[in-house]
Amino acid sequence: MSKYQKYYLNREYQNQGFPALVDLVLNEHHLILDVGSGDGANLVLLTKRGHEAVGLTLSEIEAHTIRNKGLSCVVCDISEVELPFPEQSFDAVLFSHVLEHLPWPEEVLTRYLKLVRPGGGIYIALPNVLNIAQRWQFFHGQFKYQETGVMDRTHLRFFDFESARNLAESVGIRVIHHFGIGQCPLGPLRKTFPILCQKIDKWTTKQWPGLFSFHIVIIGKAK
Repeated sequence: MSKYQKYYLNREYQNQGFPALVDLVLNEHHLILDVGSGDGANLVLLTKRGHEAVGLTLSEIEAHTIRNKGLSCVVCDISEVELPFPEQSFDAVLFSHVLEHLPWPEEVLTRYLKLVRPGGGIYIALPNVLNIAQRWQFFHGQFKYQETGVMDRTHLRFFDFESARNLAESVGIRVIHHFGIGQCPLGPLRKTFPILCQKIDKWTTKQWPGLFSFHIVIIGKAK
């Protein structure tokens, strides 16, 4: 195991989950595998929506947290060749901000697609390295890693709106939906006109997803 992999053994990703992605999981996809489940936030959201969900993490600390919530979790290095479950075990698989942490996400996607039943769902979220805020930093010659966000220092791969779709299609995923979630920089207007700003966010992100998206979402089907 590399030093990079060992880093994750003692790290716990704590967040509120990604409701915008979880809410897109079809009801017919009952049994879900959440790859790179962090502290189990998405597992909680999936369970509340009536799904049966299993988490997958490299961290024993995260696994302990997840199990204390009464949820299922398997400790596994997803970069390894051997799959932790039999093929076609799940109705869908979820990759929420995971693939950017891998040196070869194509290989991982290819292997884990085998765990999805034919016609099952693939739910992917990736950070957009070319969102407007990040472009501004690049314009000013800044390429600084951070503890979280797009420039998280554990990110090994970077994606924009088009390359994210190319990643999915390159491994045989049939893309059904491909869109962005983000904001238009509106500054103090957000406090004065919050509803209007939400509408502007939705419109601008739909029109120019490569510019205004913070999150790139891909919903697809397995063959």
